[in-house]
Amino acid sequence: MRNARTDFKDIASVVGVSDRTVARRIERLEKCGVIRGYYVDLNHNLLLQSGITLSEQDEYVRLSRAEWEELWNALGKVMGVGLSVLLFHAGKAVGLELGSKVLRKSSDPSEALKSLPVVLEAKGGRGCRFEQVDLNSYVGKLVVEDYSLPSAGKPVDICLEWLRGIVSGYVEAISGKVVEVKGYRQANGSIELSFN
Repeated sequence: MRNARTDFKDIASVVGVSDRTVARRIERLEKCGVIRGYYVDLNHNLLLQSGITLSEQDEYVRLSRAEWEELWNALGKVMGVGLSVLLFHAGKAVGLELGSKVLRKSSDPSEALKSLPVVLEAKGGRGCRFEQVDLNSYVGKLVVEDYSLPSAGKPVDICLEWLRGIVSGYVEAISGKVVEVKGYRQANGSIELSFN
């Protein structure tokens, strides 16, 4: 957990088995889905101080996919029924912060709107896109073909509240106007979020 690049021999000496045994066990954990991937833990402050430009998404979203899922599960255990309300407001805070940072970097609202689908795709969404957006009135919709977050034993549609909050905060930050977002799941499992 501390270093995904640790040599099998080093792990074997700590665990007290052969390095071949470590390799087989890790391979088995990968095949059955316990180990889903390996992540780079960047020190964003050092990179920024060094003048290294990060991708727009990495600069604003500091949680790995695994951390994102842990947050979801922890909130589900703590909040129970109130989770949907909490997720909407937590999502709105995330959206406001992200939208404000993106808008500071790009003062063009149409360019700023393009970042949100990319961020959502990196955090579990597939096929994220804005449709029918009117930048004068800030009316439009965000379509997410599939959004997979662990349900933590709760109805999967709770993620609608999380996404509704993110879109609400993000569009409010970009537009400077209060935004109402309505969300629903379509029969094919996709999510549509209309805002005005």
